[in-house]
Amino acid sequence: MSSKEPSEIILGARPIGIVDKIPTPEEAFNLTKLDAKALVLKVLGPAVIALGLAIGSGEWLMGPSVAAKYSLLLFWIALISIILQVFYNYTWARLTVATGEPPVALMGRLPGGRFWTWFGTANLLAGHFIPGWASAAATGLLALFLARIPGAAESELVRWTAVGLFLLCALIISVGGKIESSLEVANKIMISFVLIMLIFVVAPLTVTGEAIGEAARGAFSFGYIPPGVDIFLIAGWFGYAGQAAALNYYWIAFYRDKGYGMGSIVGYIPALIGGKKVTLSPLGKLFKITDENLKIFKRWEGILNIEMWGIWFLGALLGMFLPALIVRSLVPVGTALPAWGIAAHMAEVFAAKVGRWGFYLIGLIGFFILFSTQLGVVDGAITRPVVDGFWATSETIRKWAKEDPRRFYYPFLVLYLIFGCASLWISYPLMLVLINANITHFAGLWAIPALIYLDRKVMPKELRAPAWMHIFNIALMICHIFFFVAIVLFYGFGIKIF
Repeated sequence: MSSKEPSEIILGARPIGIVDKIPTPEEAFNLTKLDAKALVLKVLGPAVIALGLAIGSGEWLMGPSVAAKYSLLLFWIALISIILQVFYNYTWARLTVATGEPPVALMGRLPGGRFWTWFGTANLLAGHFIPGWASAAATGLLALFLARIPGAAESELVRWTAVGLFLLCALIISVGGKIESSLEVANKIMISFVLIMLIFVVAPLTVTGEAIGEAARGAFSFGYIPPGVDIFLIAGWFGYAGQAAALNYYWIAFYRDKGYGMGSIVGYIPALIGGKKVTLSPLGKLFKITDENLKIFKRWEGILNIEMWGIWFLGALLGMFLPALIVRSLVPVGTALPAWGIAAHMAEVFAAKVGRWGFYLIGLIGFFILFSTQLGVVDGAITRPVVDGFWATSETIRKWAKEDPRRFYYPFLVLYLIFGCASLWISYPLMLVLINANITHFAGLWAIPALIYLDRKVMPKELRAPAWMHIFNIALMICHIFFFVAIVLFYGFGIKIF
């Protein structure tokens, strides 16, 4: 770069660094050749972490609850949610690959600057602060030791077990060279176990032709809503089918830390034990718009498509479909699953069909599903966005931390652990998760317009997503508006729309 050329330009409300070239996938991951083996073993990964988050409360708590109470004819709601989220996730990920900035930092480029960074972070805290997944996972874990579903009488034991699991999450993200890598390894183990067991063991022993037929009809029963439906449960299912709908922007930060595109230049957050000090730039980097750079960016887009459709979509679809299908095959429509024992209820009915070993297998599957979600939330939805927000907006924090993000990340994590553990005494597991899930609908009112503005008004025209892609983002926003209004009408004014 010539000395006369700028090293920074203004992009939206903030400066951004300018570099000559976007790294190729081979350069970013030190590969001599990007073949299928290298792609799987070295490059793909953030979507696996997201899948650990996606196959969680919506799938193991709300999905079975909906299937048992209202049948699989409502499966179309989850299917639409997952498809729309793919496009939403992909649009955010393109921006992070192009700039090396996580979404909460990108939001600071909106008119109003850092206000939007902190508004976006506050939404994540509101939607994920209460560790309801640890509480729900605790019911499944305790079922393995009690040999029965824990009930209200064991509420204190459930809560203290949840505290232990919450602290275990903190330990896992403290060890390894890079936090993103530690999460990736843990989720590959847990999600592989879950999907293998569900597909090859549990489903063949339980699923009935009647349930399959009902699910197939449900996938195309667009608009079907049974009278008297619990709007809070249905809205929560839409919000957490797949993952967290409009709040999904938090996990896109893993693409920066993995080293996708410009993320390989700006740095990452290292782990406390085994990691080393890494320079994490408070500003993103943008490459010069040249034909060669645009070709490389297209290659990154291709990898993102594999991540989104080949890993996240298929995994989220199976994760949502299989537990609901299994429960519907085992219990009659109209069954209300117990609020304190949803994570372990399937274990009882499966064991009644195949023998006592089935109780322990389902209990273990449920534990992995819910624990993997809580693990990802502790880092990706709480600690990481707060650190990214401060790092992007506060020079004082960067100086205090001596340019080492760990010096801020882990003290904040300790503070979160203290308040998060205290919050476990607020309510029972399903209600904790339902509260979290329905906050996603509020986020849909502003995060989707923010994304569209960033893409269409802030980014260089050569790097904008195709205009048709925003049709899906707008459709997701309309769904969020519908559920948000329905919840406000019912709980604020007693007006039911179904």
